[in-house]
Amino acid sequence: MLNSDIVKEAYRGILGRDPESQEVIDGQIRRHATVSSLLATMVHSAEFKKMENPKARNDAVMAVLSEAYWNKPGTIEFDVSEEAMRRLVGRIRDQWTLLGETEPHWSVLTDDQYRSDKIDEEAIAAFYQSGEHSARLIDLFEKRTGVSAQHGVCLELGCGVGRVTEHLAKRFDRVIGVDISPGNLKLCKERMAKVEIHNVETQVIGGMEDFDSLPDFDFFYSIIVLQHNSPPIQKAMLRSLLGKVKRGGGALFQIPTEMPGYSFEVEPYLATAAPTMEVHGLPKSVVLDEIRRAGLHLVDVMPDSWTDILGSYTFYAVKPE
Repeated sequence: MLNSDIVKEAYRGILGRDPESQEVIDGQIRRHATVSSLLATMVHSAEFKKMENPKARNDAVMAVLSEAYWNKPGTIEFDVSEEAMRRLVGRIRDQWTLLGETEPHWSVLTDDQYRSDKIDEEAIAAFYQSGEHSARLIDLFEKRTGVSAQHGVCLELGCGVGRVTEHLAKRFDRVIGVDISPGNLKLCKERMAKVEIHNVETQVIGGMEDFDSLPDFDFFYSIIVLQHNSPPIQKAMLRSLLGKVKRGGGALFQIPTEMPGYSFEVEPYLATAAPTMEVHGLPKSVVLDEIRRAGLHLVDVMPDSWTDILGSYTFYAVKPE
């Protein structure tokens, strides 16, 4: 657990200075449940990235990795009854229906410039352009591994307002964008019409049963989406969607798997009030098992910074012909 002395030492060790005030220290204690969470955030800060001391930066990164490496995993429930699954899905559906109606762009990229009361045409242009960076991950993983998958039909889980969708549409013959938020899907359709993209179709997902009606496809893609669902939903979605990847196809998706201090128990979770947005993880062993069960071969797995918390990974897998 964090205390004032730990926060001070973290500032001195990583940033080479003391915290600005006790108020800043108290804020860090409120925000972070573990030392790893604090260190990971500091390592990703703009101030740290501007530091010119390579050894200090390396030591800070190694400290974060070491704590995560020796971290004892918490209890994570990921197999639940049908009734519990309905309650879990209902909670997420309510959250994202509201977000799609009130903060559609901010809910995708949580930067204040994308808040509904601040976003303007310049910010919208930057928002959609950022999707190219995310879509380019497919090119990067294919080039790095030398292994490519078919680029026929792509299923994008959590397409939201179409930030990445329009860039996936340039890489695939057809894109099926699915999302739990009707409001986000409405904006996605409007965006595709505005930029004259005609090879995208969308489908709202109201419950786990809706995944059954989806057709098989060549590629499964999902970035910064799975993390907003509880572990049982994450596992169920991976099982359903990875199982629909055709021979010769592939999958690239991001999901937290090793978050220090994270645990999940269904009933205590459902007994709490739902926050505006939540982040969850699924044990890496479960993710790897779902990849194997679907008949895909893991080609690459890389730690990523999508959550700003150490423990998120991007997986790339292909299904043999």
